Amino acid sequence: MSVVTARRNPVHRISKLLLRGGEFNLTPRQLRQAQNAIDLLKEERFAEGERTMSEAELPGFYEPAGYVAKEPIEPQRLIDQLAAVAAAA
Repeated sequence: MSVVTARRNPVHRISKLLLRGGEFNLTPRQLRQAQNAIDLLKEERFAEGERTMSEAELPGFYEPAGYVAKEPIEPQRLIDQLAAVAAAA
């Protein structure tokens, strides 16, 4: 798999989740997982980013009961970060 493809897949998954967040309320953990996936994307750790997105996309399966975020994350901030990472590629 080329680096371009390896990068494109998590970018697509992250953007799809964040855009879907407008239709559904994303949980704080989903937003945290998206943030983690963006950080992994910056570090070119694509496989770990894919796994992180799997967890974000299936909160009913992966999200621990009673999860409380340390600080709120604004979806728009994540969208802006993702756009910057994708543009830098």
